[in-house]
Amino acid sequence: MKLAHFRFNLRRGFTLVEMLIVITIIALLAGLTMGAYTYAMRSSKRRLTAGTFEATKSALENYNTEFGEYPEPANVGQMVEILPGKSYDTGGAACLYQTLSGDGFDQIKGVSASGGETSGASDGKTEGDEVKNITLKEMPQSMYILRDSTYMLVDGFGRPFQYVKASPPSATTGGSGDDADVVTVNSTYDLWSYAEDEANTQKKSSDALEDPSIANKWIKNW
Repeated sequence: MKLAHFRFNLRRGFTLVEMLIVITIIALLAGLTMGAYTYAMRSSKRRLTAGTFEATKSALENYNTEFGEYPEPANVGQMVEILPGKSYDTGGAACLYQTLSGDGFDQIKGVSASGGETSGASDGKTEGDEVKNITLKEMPQSMYILRDSTYMLVDGFGRPFQYVKASPPSATTGGSGDDADVVTVNSTYDLWSYAEDEANTQKKSSDALEDPSIANKWIKNW
């Protein structure tokens, strides 16, 4: 009788408590795995962003050496939906794309056609007279995207870089329109990526002057 009772216990199923314990353990392991994966992906995207960031700063210095000034975005406030329901100011990113690639010039303020150029729009190719304007050789396709007929420089998260040129020292404070001071952290230009920040994608570098905490997650040059 004892032997039969022993065999019956070996064949019994899981109790509800045991099943809950197993499910809890599986959920914990899945959570740890997903957490590690998310962290690894975020770190990889930040590293890619940092690489593009440094290449962009170097290209901007080359541009300044060649033309005696930093490029200025021609279409500040140009909002484009990059992610579903999320729009970004792409004026600076479009300016940076043309500055680095040499492909087009209509997104760079004050630049006009020369030689045989008839249109300043980018077409994804650098050819003819455009070649001499390249400031970053061999730009990989991971550095830019095309949205709403606009090419723009993006970070490792697929979001447009933000770029603002500072007003010249002679600008009149309190002006309006083209004469207004552009408030920046740096005296040359502000460059930043929102990176993984989901909450402050409408904020500018000037906002960080009043509240530095909004830029805690950004990759920035200040």
